Amino acid sequence: MNILKHSLLAILLMALLPAQSMAKPTVAPKAYMFGFIANFTDSVVYFTDIQTVDSVWYDSKTKFLLGRSSYSHQLRNYFSETLNKPNSTCVVIYGLNRQDAEKKLVKLKKIYTVKHAGKYDVRNLNENEFHFTTVDMRSEEEKAAQAASSSKRPDKARKDGRKGGRKDGRKGGPRP
Repeated sequence: MNILKHSLLAILLMALLPAQSMAKPTVAPKAYMFGFIANFTDSVVYFTDIQTVDSVWYDSKTKFLLGRSSYSHQLRNYFSETLNKPNSTCVVIYGLNRQDAEKKLVKLKKIYTVKHAGKYDVRNLNENEFHFTTVDMRSEEEKAAQAASSSKRPDKARKDGRKGGRKDGRKGGPRP
């Protein structure tokens, strides 16, 4: 009987705890990110400049960038199509403020330029060569709702510049 009570309690806790600990996706007005590209059959590694990206989505609890794979695919597609390097490993690293992103970039660059000096050919991609584009992580229902609300016709502006109401300035009632 005691085992049955404990197992039911464990099942109940497992069912309720994930629902409470689920973090809400949050939109940051902007974030700063850079990319790191390496091909393990080659000694050349690439770093992109730190770039400002508008409206990025992240998990509010873990601060994990949502859509990270989409940003990584943008970088991989650029390397496949432009530089003809299809089998590159692409990593996207971000920070909600520029200082965090700069710290992460310096730390990663130090590994390839100081710790393993001479083993790797480190190259930089500036923002003119490659630029991240915003990934929209809203659900399809949210996108449809926004499209429906933006397709509504705005109120017509009156010629005299006033909003609605009667031309003679009085309030309510039928016009004379």
